[in-house]
Amino acid sequence: MKDATRLTALALGMISMVLLACNPSNANKERTTSVTDVTTDKQQTIPYRLSSGEKINLPDELLEISGIAFLEGQDQDIYAIQDEQGLLFRYNLSTQKLTFNPFGKDGDYEDIGISKTHFFILKSNGAIYSFPITDKDNIQTVTEQKDILPKGEYEGLFVDKTSNLAYVLCKECRTDKKQAQTTGYIFSIGADGKFNPQGEFAIQIDELKKFDPKIKKTFKPSALAKKNDSNEWYILSSIDKALVVTDENFHVKSITTLDPKLFPQPEGINFDSKSNLYISSEAGDQDKGIIFKFEK
Repeated sequence: MKDATRLTALALGMISMVLLACNPSNANKERTTSVTDVTTDKQQTIPYRLSSGEKINLPDELLEISGIAFLEGQDQDIYAIQDEQGLLFRYNLSTQKLTFNPFGKDGDYEDIGISKTHFFILKSNGAIYSFPITDKDNIQTVTEQKDILPKGEYEGLFVDKTSNLAYVLCKECRTDKKQAQTTGYIFSIGADGKFNPQGEFAIQIDELKKFDPKIKKTFKPSALAKKNDSNEWYILSSIDKALVVTDENFHVKSITTLDPKLFPQPEGINFDSKSNLYISSEAGDQDKGIIFKFEK
């Protein structure tokens, strides 16, 4: 009986091997799972832990904080705007002192950028306001540029000090209603601080969907910043609660979901000179506007 049992077991084992050889679908499933895991690992390799940054509670004047930026080589001072008043804020990280100067009337101001010579502020309708850095403590003359962007809603502006180029990203633009992408515009910056059109770029929805199926038809960014040591773009979306990382040509490399408890309404992003990451968020249903600092 024992010999018969052994022979039966051996025969069944040989039959199983033959069936596996004829139907390799199980092996393919294992390889697919492995590839999926690798892809997930690749897209999660940003050099920051977004669950454990330094939280900076801001004064009441910045409950509605939107854009943030740094002057070159001055990492202790964060320049910021909020989306209700035409005020330029400066917040010192060491002393926690907040000062501000008016630059315009009340309005929906969404982002701020700084070149080597000028400050730039983006209004949601696409208007750009600029003034020299030398006037930051007593802003007298502000230049307004209208109609340099197509009609739409804009929240993202970044000024690249190295190339002296400005990048403006649509939140919701008419041009994107007939195509699955989010469009942006590039400008060179003149000595007088004026923007001059240099071209367009786009983030493709199909690329975003590969990393996050919840992004189906549109992507509505609220801010962008360039990480100079890797030439990557970090693009924030408050509505999608996502941080998207692309290469220098805006091809998507990763998407990280943002915890709404930590980031109730994230609308500002930038890097200091050491490539530490800063994300600002409006108060939302909390009692303070906040900035998170994530060290590299």
